[in-house]
Amino acid sequence: MNTTPADRHPLFSRRNLFGATAAGLAASSLAACATSGSDEDAQEVTVGDDAENPFGVDGKAPLDVVIFDGGFGNEYAVAHQALYNEAFPDAKIESLATQAIAETQQPRFAEGKPADVLDNSGAQQIPMDSLVSDGELAELTPLLDAPSYDDPEMTVRDTLREGVLEAGTFNGKVYALNYVFNAWTIWYDAKLFRDQGWTPPTTWEEMMALCPTIKAAGIAPWTYAGQHPVYLYDMFLMLAGRHGGVQVLKDIDNLKEGAWSNASVVAAAEAMYSLGESGFLLEGSAGIDHIQSQTSFNNNEAAFLPCGSWLPNEQAAIAPEGFEYMPMGVPYLEGSVQPGLISAGGDEPFVVPKNATNLAGAYEYLRIMLSKEGSQIFADAVQAATVVKGVELENEAAKTTDALAANPEDMFQPKFRYWYTKMNDEVRPALGQLINAEATPEDFIARMQAVADETAADDTIEKFTHDE
Repeated sequence: MNTTPADRHPLFSRRNLFGATAAGLAASSLAACATSGSDEDAQEVTVGDDAENPFGVDGKAPLDVVIFDGGFGNEYAVAHQALYNEAFPDAKIESLATQAIAETQQPRFAEGKPADVLDNSGAQQIPMDSLVSDGELAELTPLLDAPSYDDPEMTVRDTLREGVLEAGTFNGKVYALNYVFNAWTIWYDAKLFRDQGWTPPTTWEEMMALCPTIKAAGIAPWTYAGQHPVYLYDMFLMLAGRHGGVQVLKDIDNLKEGAWSNASVVAAAEAMYSLGESGFLLEGSAGIDHIQSQTSFNNNEAAFLPCGSWLPNEQAAIAPEGFEYMPMGVPYLEGSVQPGLISAGGDEPFVVPKNATNLAGAYEYLRIMLSKEGSQIFADAVQAATVVKGVELENEAAKTTDALAANPEDMFQPKFRYWYTKMNDEVRPALGQLINAEATPEDFIARMQAVADETAADDTIEKFTHDE
């Protein structure tokens, strides 16, 4: 298949993950990962009767924490580690903040010496389907069933917002605590829109009618991170899901035969194609990264940017004076049956490796993160909500994002790119080519249906499903 500037070449494929080295991430069999430890070697942590130390943490045992130093930074994690040391002052915490998650952590999994807590996020995220399928992660039921940090009469599970565990659940078992309550939205500068007298569109028809007006003002209607077209993933799928209802997206995730040929999916592909075909993309968007696209957005070179709710915090230090980040839902297509559907829920997956040296400490660290104080620390530091109920937000953009996801029935996180690495690797360049009008909607649908069918037919790939 020919590639174009809109393609993103993935760093990893499903079968070359855990033989990677820090120097070169050389490929080897994924099966090597399975030999890094065994069920006999792994610890087992249960919930005890001591509400203040339910996992029986050894207060002198060191703790190894790895944080993805991306849009949310590392400030909140430093504060969380201070809370852990308040409870266990003799525990030495070794902490690494990095964007090179796979490069630094895959060798440790292969050696059977992983971190105790890993924030498995970012462009170098280790694919969750591989970690789960190869038995590399501890199941988090003990954490969820433990008494909450603030009220022993409530479990940790009871303190969480509805639906936020789904993203880390694989066939009924929770393997990741997705700590951040994130929503994928379309961002615009509210000040620019006020100054220009533009009304943010709610429907796709309104958006397509506004784009020529924006362009006439010398501003490109849209940009995106062309080197990382996965930023288009939720936008595309919400177009389809809003039009046909959430079941359309569940069918895709569940590898239902013909799911990509659904009329709503086709309509979404046609809508995305129309942006490039109409010349509504900032010139050169296909070749830029997320930093460049966000900089262009900040400079009012483009009016709309698809991104997650971390955007204002990530740009806080460099945003122009007066710039007002404001989110909106994906404009919905005519005839949409679920126009409020939004890709929102738990994000930023924290995992506990099965072979962690301090498994009890890892669970306790996450329990502290999920305390009222731990959650508010995060909200204050980055102006984004955690998955814990009752976090107070001050920033207007953060409040608006939260309001967009206020109805649990309209919250849904598409999963196939997390469940199936092969499909994730395919959808990224396919979306890039689609929005740049380098591939027709028909070609896009055929391409994605083909890889879905290949995935469904491959008995070596573990299958995951949504609960109906």
